[in-house]
Amino acid sequence: MSDTNHILFTLISFLAIVTGLILANKLVTKKETKKLILKISAVVTVIIHFSSLYTEYFSGIDPDLERSMILPLYPCNLAMWTLLVLAFMKNTESKVFKFLCVFTFYLGIFGGIVGIVINEIYINDPNLADWGVLKGLLSHATMLYGCLYIVVGGYLKPRVSNMFLVFVGLMAMFEYGIIMIFIHSIFDISTPNIMYILEKPFEALGWLNVATIGVGALLLIFIGLVIYEWIALKKEDRWYTKIKRYLETKKAK
Repeated sequence: MSDTNHILFTLISFLAIVTGLILANKLVTKKETKKLILKISAVVTVIIHFSSLYTEYFSGIDPDLERSMILPLYPCNLAMWTLLVLAFMKNTESKVFKFLCVFTFYLGIFGGIVGIVINEIYINDPNLADWGVLKGLLSHATMLYGCLYIVVGGYLKPRVSNMFLVFVGLMAMFEYGIIMIFIHSIFDISTPNIMYILEKPFEALGWLNVATIGVGALLLIFIGLVIYEWIALKKEDRWYTKIKRYLETKKAK
């Protein structure tokens, strides 16, 4: 599925993302600057996503308007737009902002990594000289940086307690997909594989469908958060200690 160019791009982009996050964490302390970094990564991602329309137009080619440019039809599209929304929200203490941070962070990590490592457009046309192919990889890289900066910038603390909002977000995304499919049927137009609900994303991986992706994502996130808390937090601050403390308090009453 990958060739040398793709492997090099993947390694270089991941190295650039990690380096950029480390530098931002060490050098940026002002809230205004942190928010600016979030805004820039979100805006750049959207610009790159739509850039092929202009490169094709000014090359004398009729622009190919992708469906995902009209509506967010896939998980990574949704993460791109929610990243843009939260980047420009003023009230960072609101429940909506906190929910979007959780939803965008975890969805963006999965969407960004998959969009770089297993990019469907590149698989079908492995040519980095084609901007239509390259921009798909680049936009996933800038989105991944922005989503990871949600934590680096201090907008979200990864905790096992995030799992409730992760589940709510997953259900909301599934419902959104069903609504989009229904809207397409109303207007009697061909329906793409919105949120991968209608078809398996990869024919070669027959076991991979919307159900296994959802359950697998929840398990991976939970395991990752358990490991993170075990490494980063003291025992009294970990999820199982909090549950134990809560149950003891209930018994005491």
